[in-house]
Amino acid sequence: MPEVSVIIPAYNQGHYLKEAIQSVLEQTHPDFEVIVVDDGSTDETPQVVHGFTDRRVCYIRQENRGLSGARNTGIRRATGRYLTFLDSDDLFLPEKLEILLEGFYRNPDCGMLAGQAILIDEKGRRLGKTFESRMPAESAALLLGNPFHVGSVLLLKSWQERVGFFDESLRSYEDWDLWLRLAKAGCQIRTIDRPVSMYRFHTAQMTRNGSQMTRNSFAVLDKIYREPDLPDRWRELRDQAYAYAYVRAAAHCYLALDFEAGRANLEKAATLHPALALNPDALANRLAGMTDLPKTNEPLVFLENVYNHLPNALQSLRSRKRHYLGVAAANLAFEAYRQGQYRLARQRMARAIGYQPRYLVNRGVLSVLFKSLLRSGGL
Repeated sequence: MPEVSVIIPAYNQGHYLKEAIQSVLEQTHPDFEVIVVDDGSTDETPQVVHGFTDRRVCYIRQENRGLSGARNTGIRRATGRYLTFLDSDDLFLPEKLEILLEGFYRNPDCGMLAGQAILIDEKGRRLGKTFESRMPAESAALLLGNPFHVGSVLLLKSWQERVGFFDESLRSYEDWDLWLRLAKAGCQIRTIDRPVSMYRFHTAQMTRNGSQMTRNSFAVLDKIYREPDLPDRWRELRDQAYAYAYVRAAAHCYLALDFEAGRANLEKAATLHPALALNPDALANRLAGMTDLPKTNEPLVFLENVYNHLPNALQSLRSRKRHYLGVAAANLAFEAYRQGQYRLARQRMARAIGYQPRYLVNRGVLSVLFKSLLRSGGL
């Protein structure tokens, strides 16, 4: 039997699938099987898979059941001691299996290990950002959001057998639901600070799938809080968990330019968890965090829309609008400069100064501004 079963659910993404499978076959650790589950594709998916002659690649076709259903079919077919998942538009880095297996060997009590993911765009170009998996200090804090990229995880199959399959009623956040069940059952979840995969980010999907993601985010929490044997600490975090879900919901609304719904969701978040209003810096950081991943092509426009349509309950945040926008613009400018995007760095730093004229006496800000002008041909 292979040591690792790699499960690839595939649905009408044949143009990415060949590269995904190839990234598995190029692993430095060779003891694996690849199970491609074609979830009723109508494109070239079958031809792509059949183009591989490596006997480690297995092809299964089924009627469309969704992402969770495809993964579950793969799990039922899997014979490896470990499970790992690869969406058909993502990629493994060559040492993914080797790195994560070494982590298991060093930590024999571990049931699930997660690494980091390098973000790429639709064309496979690196975006200069990393999805940094972090296991919180207490497992109950997983209720506050999903910190793991599913393609960067390695899971002992015995733990999956203990807690069950992916919930097929969920069309997103199904991985978060599984991590919560594992944590509640006592699975030791660890993370390592090394990239192991490449996560393809489709900016357009964020707006298109926002409502679905919001529904499923709340569905996961509703499911967990219906459990009668939930630990006390998990119950104590209920209001905060729902408040953070409302913040995520608000972000999707602002991305979709539905400002009334965004404001209403932030109002609910502040009502459930008053600390959001009492600690505006923390909330500002959480909102700015929505621009850490490429969820929007215009991060400053997104943040301006948020601050221009805040509920009255967050007056403390509204009163410092220019400060928070200035900080966000400067951080985005520094990031663009590090990536060699000098024209963008110059534009964002100019915006930062517009929000906060005091930055004109900040040496770091001025240095980036003038170097960006020189390198982008602005002078």
